[in-house]
Amino acid sequence: MASEIPSARPSPSIPNVQRVATSAVNSILQLQGSLPSQLNIGDSAQAQVLALRETQQAFQVLLRLSLSDGQQRTVEVQSSQPLVAGNVLKVTALSAQQLAFSLVPASTGAIATRIDTTVLTPGTLLEGKVTQVEPNPQGGFKVVVSVTNNALAGQQLQIDSPKSLPLNSVFTARIDGAQQLTFQPLNTRLEPLAINQELQKQFGQQGSLNQLFKGLDTVSPQSISPEAQKAITQLLGGLPEITTLMDPKKLAQSLVNSGAQLENKLLSGAFEHANQDMKANLLRLIAQLVPMLPSSNPTLAASQSALLSQALPGLLRDQLLGNTQTQLREQAMRFPLPARLLQSLDNPNDLGSLLKLAAAAVSRLQTHQLSSLGQTHTTHDGTQVTVWQLEVPARDQQHIVPLQIKFQHEEPTHKKSDEPVVPLWKIDLSFDLEPLGPLHIQASLQGTSISSQLWAQQGATAELIEHELSHLRDRLLGIGLTVKDLSCHQGSPPQGEKTTLQQRWIDDLA
Repeated sequence: MASEIPSARPSPSIPNVQRVATSAVNSILQLQGSLPSQLNIGDSAQAQVLALRETQQAFQVLLRLSLSDGQQRTVEVQSSQPLVAGNVLKVTALSAQQLAFSLVPASTGAIATRIDTTVLTPGTLLEGKVTQVEPNPQGGFKVVVSVTNNALAGQQLQIDSPKSLPLNSVFTARIDGAQQLTFQPLNTRLEPLAINQELQKQFGQQGSLNQLFKGLDTVSPQSISPEAQKAITQLLGGLPEITTLMDPKKLAQSLVNSGAQLENKLLSGAFEHANQDMKANLLRLIAQLVPMLPSSNPTLAASQSALLSQALPGLLRDQLLGNTQTQLREQAMRFPLPARLLQSLDNPNDLGSLLKLAAAAVSRLQTHQLSSLGQTHTTHDGTQVTVWQLEVPARDQQHIVPLQIKFQHEEPTHKKSDEPVVPLWKIDLSFDLEPLGPLHIQASLQGTSISSQLWAQQGATAELIEHELSHLRDRLLGIGLTVKDLSCHQGSPPQGEKTTLQQRWIDDLA
């Protein structure tokens, strides 16, 4: 098709002033054929000018489009101003027959060897297409890729690869730093995108569990139906006493009923085991509250579907590459999950506010679930890291104390057949118990060796724990463990980055 449009330079008879005015007034391209199916109205793509032919009233231009799925399409368009062959454009589909365009400056087309992390923060997923592969004298290959998504779309990056990559192949990587990428296999790239998008959505909707339970204590029995009263009784009756959690069997049962395993129970057909599940009880309460809202109120009626969608979200969305709120996602990945209070339930008959608190509590449980999936990964040396994060509300006399718990299991790969593989367990526990105040406990167990650190925000509590550490050490030694480290600090534990380097592609020496 390129041979059908002879290459020609812009006519020198056209005055420069006229060209500038034309460019400012009408930067529109008229498609001579149909819009590629991969390019929807409103989408943008990179295009390169292949050839130009001047006609009596306009210019016929041949463009090569680089689409978001990695494919390239050649299209013919009509322009009111001349374009130079080789120029790179950013085009946006205005309609089925029109494209708006702007010239990409030459500087952005230069090959970069590092990423501006002020534009794309660590944790962002980057997609690219291999455009050039050359052997590296020091070993491996230098690969030039064209970025096809995010703010770097249309720009080129030079990366270092230990093996040759096929030309025109598409890859996905997570940005770990200015010169560090983590390669993501193509067959698994959709799952983390869906998890990250749903995680930030649920984190933005979640609310603290104890706020819901306080609201349930103030709700007027006359304002709700007997079925809703039964749902509240079942929810509150399923909360364990905090003293019973010292029993390993009852603790294990409370973890199973925390809501983190509800989907597995339903998929396995164990419906009878879902009766004591906290997430299931929250959903039953929501189902009873929604029909009781006044249908005559158009605002409440319009919000019912949104509340149910919040409580029962779908993980897969049509647009997986939307605007990524990296900061929100990073906050959602931190442990413990911070408290978030919504409007207080001052009116015991305000069922709309109670419904919002219940839906926010479901979103909080789902934030824990999605954060567990987001933190489960395989490291660069093949170690499989699996994370379970959950929250268990427990009764402490007249108070309800939410306990946040995180389990992390690291299973190393077998390096040698005669070397035993000893998995590593890490446990985090965070709660606020009167009168001790907020406490955070970290413990690591590998074989029979244990290390633990404790943080207390109140100075008096930190001094009390420090005084009792020798007793704790004796108890651990008494059950056959080897204590490597045991310490207490005042304050909160440091929050480290959640991303890990799996593979280095960018050459640090380039």
